[in-house]
Amino acid sequence: MRTRFDKFGKQMIYKALYGGGPVETDAEVPTDTRRIDLWFMPDPARGADHSHLGLLGRLTAAACTMELYHCTPDGDELAGCMIKHGNFRHFLSLRSPELPIPIQWVISSGRPDSGIKGLCFHAAPDWPSGIYAGPMLLWTWLVVVSELPVERDTLLLRLLGAGMVLKRAIAELKELPPDASERTLALPILVRLRLEVPVDPKARTNDDKEFLMETQDIVENWRREAVREGMTGLLLNAYQARFGAILPDLRTVIEQTRDEATLYAWHTLIVTHSAEEVAAALRGSRAS
Repeated sequence: MRTRFDKFGKQMIYKALYGGGPVETDAEVPTDTRRIDLWFMPDPARGADHSHLGLLGRLTAAACTMELYHCTPDGDELAGCMIKHGNFRHFLSLRSPELPIPIQWVISSGRPDSGIKGLCFHAAPDWPSGIYAGPMLLWTWLVVVSELPVERDTLLLRLLGAGMVLKRAIAELKELPPDASERTLALPILVRLRLEVPVDPKARTNDDKEFLMETQDIVENWRREAVREGMTGLLLNAYQARFGAILPDLRTVIEQTRDEATLYAWHTLIVTHSAEEVAAALRGSRAS
């Protein structure tokens, strides 16, 4: 069963790969009623550097498709992915000009034991734990998110996990510096995902409930930052409208202030007092 968490995964990976080559979600498979979750063809001419994506960057170094499973698939679902991918590869081989033929990555939150055994997957050499290779002519690899090493290199993929794996990954994401590429990539999509959780508590799954708890402080911090950025822009515009170009040291004081009450007070000060009084107040706050 696909969930809203799978949608989060598609949105995050799409955003991560956009700019590095053609990337498409829900790609149509002719002669098949199903769709490919994500299809990516890296374009060397664009020169995109995906090293900041860690293990995800390594997975997408060559043309690939991806299927995301927040709920661990059974053997039949995994076999269905291979059939769908085979149809897609055949369709691409008939195109003119021919497009790069992708391999398939199935990303599963948990370990699909029946699929691994029944389809003869095996631990992939020269890859971290949690990466499995299928039979060569089925062109499919498997990522078991719950088995990936707990390190920054795997963080983006572990955000596609479930239960304690997702909980730990969110905690690690929150501990990264504000300008970390993983935060910039994933946090806005996590915030949007919260908006898709049903308002009615009775309609929420256990995953929904745990996700809301783990991300509450993310949303609050996001709200405060949005308010602060909005107030900062308002203050700078108000100053420039009354007094002209703002001096660099005054701009720095405004941009580095985090307290909402102080920012609101400065707005009143700017629209009611002289330039000298405003400058004295802002510089005085830096000295205090």
